[in-house]
Amino acid sequence: MKSTLSCLIALLSAATFACAAQVPMPGDTRMSPQEAAQLQAAQEASAAYHARIAAELAATGQPRELAFAAALRPLADRTPSQGAVPGGDTPSQAIPQDPREARWRQLASARAGSDVLANILLLQGDPSTGAATREQALERWQRLEPDNLAPRLFAGDAEAWLPQAGAYARLDMHYYERLRWIQAELVAHPPRAVERAMFGGANMAPDEAAAIGAAGILAAVALPGLRTLTEACRGDALDATPTRRADCRHVGRVAADTADTSMGISIGIGLLEATAANPAQRTEAQALRRRQDWQMIQWNRAATSQPDDGAAQFVRLLRDPAVRGERDLVERVLAEAGIALDPPAGWEMPRR
Repeated sequence: MKSTLSCLIALLSAATFACAAQVPMPGDTRMSPQEAAQLQAAQEASAAYHARIAAELAATGQPRELAFAAALRPLADRTPSQGAVPGGDTPSQAIPQDPREARWRQLASARAGSDVLANILLLQGDPSTGAATREQALERWQRLEPDNLAPRLFAGDAEAWLPQAGAYARLDMHYYERLRWIQAELVAHPPRAVERAMFGGANMAPDEAAAIGAAGILAAVALPGLRTLTEACRGDALDATPTRRADCRHVGRVAADTADTSMGISIGIGLLEATAANPAQRTEAQALRRRQDWQMIQWNRAATSQPDDGAAQFVRLLRDPAVRGERDLVERVLAEAGIALDPPAGWEMPRR
């Protein structure tokens, strides 16, 4: 990683791909006063940019744009206290919810219909707000894609749906579809010169800056709650019903084999580890975990070894429709770097 500062800015706007793309942050997060001031200025510029484009998007009246605008509003309000060191104990300033956010969500929900992406975008806001529109969007998504495990993860209450686990054949969060759509919207609503300079992306091509910004926005939105699933699929809970272990293993297999994000793959491997009942199953789960650990580390190294932390490569691969999800992206990055997809014999995950 180039620096803690560049990584933190990346999550907010458009500095480096390696941080926005779910790569672990460095352990040392100490900043000088100058770095802290630079980061605060970037956060304020980012907040102003998000507020401006949220209003512009909502003005179109289209369901995707309205849902995305509602998701951007909390990001626009999430600014640190003056003089606070990012990552420290000083809380962000509490700002009342913008009343436009609820109105935008309601309009988006009324108009989303069979647009899967619009319904998923409605789930990206703060889970503590817009409960009714979130529930409606989730119900529509489940009806539109009954074989997709993803909306079930957002719904929670695993005890209710695990008995029907066999109905699910894929785990598709539509992550890259969302990423590409958000990138296109950011290109259509570019930052102004002063905003771009504060972001640290003044020299980046517009589609490159937009792709990094989109990845940062997606990294900041709410993820599905997994507590009920992990509780239902471990320890004594695996004996709660005669089919519980098999149901949990099916979910794990679907996620490990089909998930479109590295996080989803990891969730699946974790379930296979937790539900392994014999040495063969434990060995398989350990091999899958080892392979993913290797790929994540090598992906990070391959990206950060490039002058721009892999930003240009990321944008190029994003244009390729054959890259359907993060699994495809990682494999392409490793292939281009001449790195094997499987770890060498004897390799173990480095421990801190």
